[in-house]
Amino acid sequence: MMAGSAMPEELLIRVMTRFPIAELYTNWGMTELSSVATMTTASDPIGKKMRTAGRLLPNFTGKIVEPYTSRVLPWGQRGEIVIHGFGVMHSYYNDSERTAVVLRHHEDREVHGHPRKWMHTGDEGYLDQDGYFVITGRIKDLIIRGGENISPLEIEARLFEHPAIKQAAVFGVPSRRYGEEVAAMLEFDESYTGTSPSDTDIKIWIRKDLSRYKTPRYIWWLGDAVLGVPNEWPKTANGKLRKGDIRKIGEGE
Repeated sequence: MMAGSAMPEELLIRVMTRFPIAELYTNWGMTELSSVATMTTASDPIGKKMRTAGRLLPNFTGKIVEPYTSRVLPWGQRGEIVIHGFGVMHSYYNDSERTAVVLRHHEDREVHGHPRKWMHTGDEGYLDQDGYFVITGRIKDLIIRGGENISPLEIEARLFEHPAIKQAAVFGVPSRRYGEEVAAMLEFDESYTGTSPSDTDIKIWIRKDLSRYKTPRYIWWLGDAVLGVPNEWPKTANGKLRKGDIRKIGEGE
């Protein structure tokens, strides 16, 4: 088991190349959903396993909605993933305000005469044409630069394709002109035998595949003693990167 957040395809390829994994399964869920809510199967094509989190497990219903309005969006369009089903939690313990934010009743369908209760996960994604969920990131992690919504995961996925980068975190930092600017914290892969890339090299690498406005204006490397960047990533107990703490480091720089 690995990750804890949306997984860039290139990282999965690295894992499959370096470790003898007989079967690969991808899934998505959260503690509030009693763990896993979607999953691929052994018979799914490798493309689905690499690029999606699978389809809903039994006794779950899901939809993609417009954040903050709960308007249902069509398949293929990005929005917030909301889930209804037996696995949805009852509430946060002794925290009615937080519970009210994430558990909401929608009028679109009823169960036993009552509107369905939906868990607003805070995760962004969409449904592909076959009903597989594609996770594109966290709603709160979206970078809004000059009115453009930018998904950090898309940029991170491109960075992971560079052989000199072992780990990457993309986030927004305040900007007086644009509201936010794109920034990236990178970890150099010590097994890389080529010339260490400069920040300009990294920006050119990103521009080959992504638009100019998605190119990080600021780039920092983990362990940069001159700038005082920490040697270790701030992580949760289960190994997930703490984006909030990483963002604070970037803002401090």
